[in-house]
Amino acid sequence: MFAHALVAIDGSAQSDYALSQFLQKIDAKKTKVTVLYVIVPSRYVGIEEVPGYSGTQSFYEFRERLVQQEEEKIRQRVKKISLDESVPVEMVVRIGDPRDEILEVAQEVDASLIVMGSTGKGLGERILLGSVSTYVTIHSRISTMIIR
Repeated sequence: MFAHALVAIDGSAQSDYALSQFLQKIDAKKTKVTVLYVIVPSRYVGIEEVPGYSGTQSFYEFRERLVQQEEEKIRQRVKKISLDESVPVEMVVRIGDPRDEILEVAQEVDASLIVMGSTGKGLGERILLGSVSTYVTIHSRISTMIIR
């Protein structure tokens, strides 16, 4: 039914579950799967130069090393899940606002479906903080699947 699915993950247990559940339910011969992880730059804004890290010239290098470690950790988790479910996936990592990056990558890869997990935020949290899944569902021009 869907030729190309973009599965957006955020590193949470819920998104790992959503990826696993989706991969179990598709026909890998008929659906190409791209997994997207977005590194949020604001996560590293408060990092200042930390003495004692050998080989680190500046806090920028330290922050870059942390971003690389985060990316590698996610790539390994996705690889394990895709191997466990016997479904090959293409992995894309971006830096930016997850809401915008999900919509942009979906268009770039010509996805026919966006899949995301639900973090289970309550109404108050969604109103105050916003919800990536709500935003994508409202603004996406293609079908969106939320897995709980």
